[in-house]
Formats: sequence, structure tokens, C-alpha cells
Amino acid sequence: MNSKSSIFNSILDTIESEDIRKFAERCIQTIPDYFWDVGASSTGRYHPQYALGDLGLARHTCALVRFLNHIFAVKCFGENFTQREKDLMRVAGMMHDSRKSGSNEDFQKNKYTKFNHPLLAGDVIRNLKGHELPDNEVEMIATTIESHMGEWNTDKRSSTVLPLPTNEFQKILHLVDYLASRKDIEVLFNGYETSNTTPSLDTYILTFGKHNGEKLTDVAHTDPSYISWAKENITKEPLRTLLTKI
Repeated sequence: MNSKSSIFNSILDTIESEDIRKFAERCIQTIPDYFWDVGASSTGRYHPQYALGDLGLARHTCALVRFLNHIFAVKCFGENFTQREKDLMRVAGMMHDSRKSGSNEDFQKNKYTKFNHPLLAGDVIRNLKGHELPDNEVEMIATTIESHMGEWNTDKRSSTVLPLPTNEFQKILHLVDYLASRKDIEVLFNGYETSNTTPSLDTYILTFGKHNGEKLTDVAHTDPSYISWAKENITKEPLRTLLTKI
């Protein structure tokens, strides 16, 4: 097991059912090595600062489960789930991006996000049937993971159509993943400080959109309406056609 995986101890500590906690530990052993070394956004364009760089994807995952636990702590939400259901959802949250770029071999070929990564992660969970948990609970974890992309379930570069969230387990996981990916929501982690360093506007190069490769200052002069659009939409969900590169 990767030594960096100890960051998930904070998740394991919230799982009350012993058999589910053991299953979660087994799940961690299946996570590819690259997972612990990359950010939640492979391009650096999306997700908040704490979710970038070394262990960034792992911090994004921990933040997601924190949001999940905060929701469970609110009576009108938490009372809708049994303790086992809450624990199973924590495992789903922990493993939702565990195949963000596929296997270790896939990552060596292409470090960008695989659009079908929810399905890949779901398959990993199903392959663990026959151990600590009954098959129906393993299936619940897998299907909850597979729909975590929510309404952004298609991509023009792929024929895959991801399942939409339909039950409360799936809808809650999609919600907390959405919250954990917002640039305007920061989460604190011991031993990690958000950098206040920002790139120089004089040298900053756009890496997306119709002005990809152009200097920000040049675009401000040639296409000021584009800058205005970017300011208005900076905290909104990007188009799913761009998110395939996250």
C-alpha cells in the first residue's frame, strides 16, 4: 500500500461498521500509484487550490467525504439513511475518482482524465465481491460511483453515456463531488497551506478555449468581451466538453 494512503485514515475513522471499514481498506489497496501524486485537475484549470499538485486528488476525495459527513450531521438529511448506508456512501466517495486516469499503465500513456472513469471505478468495486460485504451492498457502492458525474454524462469525444443519478445515494454523492470541485470553496488540511502566489498577468498564457496559447493581456485588447464572459463564469460549471481534460 502506498505510504501516502494514510491521508485516507480520516475517512476510515468515520466508518462505524467494522466489515465495511475492512472492505474500504481492501479498496484502498486497488488504487493505482499515480493517484497519490496528482491533482484533481490534470490541467490545473479546475478544482480549488488545495486539490492541485501532489496529493491533490486525494485531498479532493477527503474533502468530498467531509461534505458528505456534514450532510449526514443535519438531521433532516441524515435521518433518511441507516448507519450502514452512510458507511457504504463513504466508501463510494472514497473510491469515486480512484480510476481518474485509468490504470497505472493507462496513466503512463495519457495523464488526462478518462471520461469513463466512473465506470472503471465501478468495475473495480464489483471485482471485490465475495469478501467482506454481501453482493447487494457492493453493487450499491459501484452504482453510486458510476453516476457521480451527474448531468455531465456525455462527451463529444466518446460514445459512452454515463448513468444519471436516480436514487438518494447517487444524488448525494454527485452533490458532494460538485461542492468539492468548486474553486470558490476552500477546505483546510493539516500540513497544507493554500498558496497565495498568482501568476503575472503580463506573462499568463491561456490554455483553453478559442484563445488557447494567447497571452491574457493580448486577449484583453483584442477580445475584451471574452474577458468579461470569463469573469462572469469563473465559478460556474465548465462545459463538459472541456472537463474531459480534467
